[in-house]
Amino acid sequence: MNASPLPALHRSETVASACLVFAIWLLLGCLGPGVLQAKPKTDKFEGTVVVVGPKAITVKSRNNIYLVRTFHYSPQLEKKILRKKPETGKKVTVHHVRGSDLALKVD
Repeated sequence: MNASPLPALHRSETVASACLVFAIWLLLGCLGPGVLQAKPKTDKFEGTVVVVGPKAITVKSRNNIYLVRTFHYSPQLEKKILRKKPETGKKVTVHHVRGSDLALKVD
């Protein structure tokens, strides 16, 4: 009895599919989930410092005297601010995550 090529073809497709799945799994595992996530969009808020605390900074807008915002620090920024706090009344630019009050950088 002759063996038909169909089982061999089916087996090679299965092996190829398994190799492809393994390669994708390996690629995602090595790169990690952080590579696949996009960086959050950021905005700037320019103004003068009203209050600097250990967890947040309050800034009054340069353009609108009635606009005052408080931003909480990211963990990296918190360490930096604890070392060197901006003085009250100093002009600063706060880089924050769009749509939130999380400050990423204070210039």
